[in-house]
Amino acid sequence: MMHPHSSPIQMERTVSQIHTEIVPGTKIMTDVQGSHFYTHNSASSIALVPQPTEDIHDPLNWSQFWKTIILINQGCFVIVSVVTALSVAPLTPIYMVEWKKSLTQVALLTGATVISLGYANFIIIPCADIFGRRIVSIVCALICLGANIWQASTQSYNSFLGARIFAGLGAAANESVMTVVVADIFFLHQRGKYVGLYFCCYFMGLFLGPIISGSVAAQVSWRWFFWACTIAQGINLVTLLFLFPETRRAAKQLKPLKPQAVPSDTNMNSNFEGNSEESPVYVGSAPPNLSVEEGIATDRCFGRGYPGKGHFNIFQSSNGKALTATILHIIIPVRLLFYPIVFWAAMTMGAAANALLVVNLIQSQALAAPPYNFNPASVGYANFALVVGGIIALVCAGPFSDFVAMRATKKNHGIREPEMRLPALTPFVAAALVGLVVVGVGFQKGWHWEAVVVIGFGLVGIQVVAIPTIAVTYAIDCYEPVAGQIMVISTVCKNTFGFGMTYYINNWVVTDGFIPPLLLLMAMTVGFSLTGMVFFMFFGKGLRRRSRNSKVHSL
Repeated sequence: MMHPHSSPIQMERTVSQIHTEIVPGTKIMTDVQGSHFYTHNSASSIALVPQPTEDIHDPLNWSQFWKTIILINQGCFVIVSVVTALSVAPLTPIYMVEWKKSLTQVALLTGATVISLGYANFIIIPCADIFGRRIVSIVCALICLGANIWQASTQSYNSFLGARIFAGLGAAANESVMTVVVADIFFLHQRGKYVGLYFCCYFMGLFLGPIISGSVAAQVSWRWFFWACTIAQGINLVTLLFLFPETRRAAKQLKPLKPQAVPSDTNMNSNFEGNSEESPVYVGSAPPNLSVEEGIATDRCFGRGYPGKGHFNIFQSSNGKALTATILHIIIPVRLLFYPIVFWAAMTMGAAANALLVVNLIQSQALAAPPYNFNPASVGYANFALVVGGIIALVCAGPFSDFVAMRATKKNHGIREPEMRLPALTPFVAAALVGLVVVGVGFQKGWHWEAVVVIGFGLVGIQVVAIPTIAVTYAIDCYEPVAGQIMVISTVCKNTFGFGMTYYINNWVVTDGFIPPLLLLMAMTVGFSLTGMVFFMFFGKGLRRRSRNSKVHSL
């Protein structure tokens, strides 16, 4: 990495001097001539990937204030829209009595939401690329609002089942849009942390749903849970309208910068020492709209930008390139499934996420029966352990994977390979192994609820946020132009498997006990994670090399 007392000549590099093969996914994060740098401290800097432009309205140049506002809005939308998805679990005994339905039929209420939530993304992502992230989020929020009113006022099982399907259509945007927004406004070296934030918001919504629904049902009525969700969704819709600008980069903002010569200066060293922590630095060349102070270029736009008025329009100009490739946008996710890296990320995410779904589907079956005899509210409260686990994963997973990748990048002379992120999976794979074994064996043997819930549920909460964060971020690093499509196929795989489980998991528990289904999910989660981690660390770059001429890199 760059040293603050290096001379301008020492700081300039070319790709040929790095002695590495640049294939899709490989990023130069050191001082190559003409690159834009973000200085973390006086001893090192990181090249900004992708490169920001001189446009004050370029989303990459927006201030941290605006980026935070956007994350809060998208995060709240993810939580509020998905909170109803798994909320049926603690209410299962209530619905079985009220509508005289079997355990499997009540579980289908969850499955219906899961399946519609997954497959709607085949439409959501093309629409987000063509019409923009803003309008898609607003329309989906409106659908969720209507679905919550429908669920709260329904009078029959079939009507409620229809409302659950409709709710999944609206919540579909939370499966993919926020990861696209993260790629719109943040740089490569920040991506792990913010993709981790997305997964934490997503699973936090899933965790909170059963907690709130069980408590509200015990205190008032299960219908009031959906009325409360209606109010929360309405408030979120207002904030999306007024505080969520369009983040899709305009065509003019994608144009490369035109270098200009930077005046030489013999006192270069002192200027480096004077740079603030948040100042970007250009070495060897500088783009327009930069002020040059004694040989160091200081960007006037980076970190100081803001959305223009046009970013708040409901209807944005359509992306002509995306519009002409509508069919391609639907076909691409299916095609991506045949790319080993994307297939692995989808299967790994699906196994980890469905481990949570199994815990959700069986929790009433286990905790409402002897020796626990929990009421609906207590079953819901058990999910607090999942919340704690998710928060721990939020704090650790994304930043830890970024740290592991950046440390390996420094050892590799500033060249980032996506595979450098994979070793960060290790502690979270261990959490999946221990957590799912504790839940399965604990329920089967009648262990004290503290052991099963605090340790088992807590570790499941950690792995269900951390493993998808790292696996999906790795796939996005490899195939960045199709980040949304990667989330589409990952979601479809995850939710198809989850929908199927709603038909058999509860009956399987009755027949064979809790151990077989929980250990199956443990074997899938640990197996996919470890196999891919080891395999791609050795052969990942070779697979990326073989797909270097694929059309997915030009979308």
